[in-house]
Amino acid sequence: MSEQPPTYPSGMPSPAQGGSGMAIAALVVGIVGLVLVFCFWPLALVCGIVAIVLGVIARGKANRGEAGGGGKATAGLVCGIIAVLLGLCMLVFVGLFAKTFVTEMQKQIEQQQRMNQSAPAEPVEEVAPQSWLDTPQTDRAA
Repeated sequence: MSEQPPTYPSGMPSPAQGGSGMAIAALVVGIVGLVLVFCFWPLALVCGIVAIVLGVIARGKANRGEAGGGGKATAGLVCGIIAVLLGLCMLVFVGLFAKTFVTEMQKQIEQQQRMNQSAPAEPVEEVAPQSWLDTPQTDRAA
C-alpha cells in the first residue's frame, strides 16, 4: 500500500519544500571564507571556491525544483565569490609587500657591506657605562 501525502483543507497552503543541505553548506562555507579573508586568506580562497561550487550545484537543483533553498544557494554563491576576490586581493597585497620587503632588505645589506669595506678597521675602545650601580658601596654597619 502506498502512502499519499496528506490533504489539506482548501484554504491551507501546502507545506514549503524542504531546504537544501548544499545551499546551507554553500552559505556557511561562504561566510567562513569571508571571515577568514583577513586572518588566514589562503584558507579563505579554498572556502570561497568550495562555496561557489556548492552554490552553483544547489542553485541548479533549486531551479529544477529538486530542492528548496534557492536564496541560500545564491547568498552562498555571492559570499564565495566575494571571499575569492578578497583572497586574491590579499594574495596580490602580500606578494607586493614581500617583494618590497626583500628589495629593501637587499639594499640595506649592500649598504652595510659598502660601509664595512670603505671604513678602515679601528680598534674600538670599550667604555664602562656609568650608572648608580657603579658607585662604591660603603659599609653601613660600621
